[in-house]
Amino acid sequence: MLVWAIAGIFLYVVPPTDEPAHAEVLFVLGPPDQRMVYAEQLMQHGYAPTLAVSSPVDQHGRFEASICGAQRSYRIICFRPEPFTTQGEARALKSLSEQYGWRSADVLTAQFHVTRARVIVSRCYAGDLHMVADRQGLPLISLINPTYSWGYQYLYQTAAFVKVAIHPSC
Repeated sequence: MLVWAIAGIFLYVVPPTDEPAHAEVLFVLGPPDQRMVYAEQLMQHGYAPTLAVSSPVDQHGRFEASICGAQRSYRIICFRPEPFTTQGEARALKSLSEQYGWRSADVLTAQFHVTRARVIVSRCYAGDLHMVADRQGLPLISLINPTYSWGYQYLYQTAAFVKVAIHPSC
């Protein structure tokens, strides 16, 4: 248990991440939550000409991410991956990169998801990849919103790593 807790610090709390780099797309993994604030800051600083956002759709088929209908000085592409998982998002990055000719991507996700997402995205995307973390100050445990706690993320991300090991394809 102690080994798992210590390993989790390096896998989830302070994972190896990349600094944002100038790329052809800033690709935001879902859900489009508070990380969208950081995404917009990166876009305003000119890190990419295109922002691609993974977003669920509502019952009317509209993207739930508010930025999807916004007008900005950069291109916004919203998409719903199939399936709505990190693997579906990695496949979408591959497909959109082929469609738009992207050869470099900054992929933005929550810090606890960076390590696992890097493995999955690297299986599908052959371009220049930078995994950028949206750092989140999570409580150890939360009774109000349990999914946004370190306890939950340790359990969830560890179980999800098992799935990644079992399904090694793109």
